[in-house]
Formats: sequence, C-alpha cells, structure tokens
Amino acid sequence: MAQKQDPHPRRKGSVVWATVLSWLSSLLLALLALCLVLMTTICSASYMREQVNRSDFSEAAYSYLYDNFISYGASSGFSADVMTAALSRDQITADMEDSITRLYQGDTAIDTRNAILNTTYDNLINDLNSRGVEVTSDVESAVVVVADACRLDYANYVTVPLASQLYTFIEKCSRVVPVAVAIMAVLCAVSLFVMLRLAGSSRYGVRCLTFAFTAAAALCALAATIIFPAIHMETLSINPASVKQLIVTYVQNLFGRFGLFAIIYGAVAVILLALTITARSRMKRRQNI
Repeated sequence: MAQKQDPHPRRKGSVVWATVLSWLSSLLLALLALCLVLMTTICSASYMREQVNRSDFSEAAYSYLYDNFISYGASSGFSADVMTAALSRDQITADMEDSITRLYQGDTAIDTRNAILNTTYDNLINDLNSRGVEVTSDVESAVVVVADACRLDYANYVTVPLASQLYTFIEKCSRVVPVAVAIMAVLCAVSLFVMLRLAGSSRYGVRCLTFAFTAAAALCALAATIIFPAIHMETLSINPASVKQLIVTYVQNLFGRFGLFAIIYGAVAVILLALTITARSRMKRRQNI
C-alpha cells in the first residue's frame, strides 16, 4: 500500500531561506521600532514638552536665574524680593512649552522676553518710589539696564537651543518617518508571511517566528541600555546648564523608548514559545494514549 505523501513537503532549500528570512525579519522589526521611536519622539511636540517636566527644567532654570537676578540687585541697590518678583517656576514652564509649540509650528524666531523686561522695570521703579528715591533720567536709564540684563538672562535660559537647525531636522523627520513606518510595516508583514510559507511545517514556522521576535527584542534592549551610556552626553559642554539637563533627559528617554518595543517583541516571543510548548505537550499525551 502506497504511503500518503505530505501535501507540503519540507525541502532543505526552503528551510534555509526561511531561516534567512527569520534573521531578516528580526532586523526589519528592529527598524520598524526605530521608525516608531522617531515618530513618537522627534516628530512629537508633546514628547518634548514632557521632557521639560521630566528634566526639572523649570526648577534648574529658576535656580540659576534667581541667583543671577539677586547678583544684579546687589550691585544696583535692590533687594532680592524685588529683583526676583518677576520670576516664577510655573511661568518658566509655560514660556518653555510655548517656545516648543511655536517651534513645531515653524516659528524659529528667538523670543526676546520683553514681558520680563517690562515687569522687572515696573517692579524696580515702584520700589524706588516706595523708598522715596527720586527717579531722574539717569536713574531710569540705570533701571532699564538692570531690567534688560534680567531679560537677556531669561531669554538665554528659557529657550529651545538651535531652534532653526532643529526645526529643519524635525520637518524632514515629519515628512520621512511616517512613510518609513508604513514601508517597514509592509516589509515586516511580507517577510514574516514568506518565511512561514517557506518553513514547510507549522512547527518550524513558529520556531522561526519566535526567533525573529526574540532577536528583535534583543536588538531593542541593546539600543535601550547601551547606546546612551556609550555617547557620554553628561560630559558635553553645553550652556546654560538647564538646557543641558533638558537635552540629556530628552536623548536618554528617546533611547529608553526602545525598551518598550523590547517588551512588546519579547512578550510576543514568549507567547509563541508557550504555544509551542503547549502543542508539544498535547502531542505527547496523544501519543501515549
């Protein structure tokens, strides 16, 4: 009696190609993760605003500006309370978030922060009047100089660095990255589908699929844990310090996003592995019956 042949014979050449495609699929999944990371970080204004809060930018900027304003007051005869009356952590956060919003809208002009100039000027003049000091033209000119020094400091500390160059990069990413995400998603789907077809059996196909997601998870985990420490951003000379703190936090959390994809890919691999183990257990039970 003739033996019944397997309708999907497992050929050696097909198995080799399925193995090659499992490697390729892992790289494509890692590239898909990269594109999604870029789309949810660099292309997102909300991500940059989130980093302002996570980096304690407003607290750092407030501390530096507070000390600077007090030093200006000490050299010109004004108290610390008068000099820092215009400073507010909430206002620094709001102004920084407004700068980020304008940046993503294409407005890269530097905000001169004239509101700080006007408020500080009014506070100094009112203080002089309350002390009975005659405000002559020379005194008023000196007050303007002090108020403008405060404005310049505030404008330097509360700003998005290299706004023009950064917007050019953001604009390019916003055009290219969504297209890249779509292309990578299609390539991943095609690669995984062809890999499963060439595997020759569902058992080997699941094994290749598990390897692809496991390798992709490993690549994402490496990106999340190794790249940022390797570039030593803390040693970079960036002024003011509050801006450096923001940049370091921004880049660190950008690479940290790869950890999310490592978890997702790893979870898929674990599920596939669990299904494989369950299927083997059921098969052994049937054979023992």
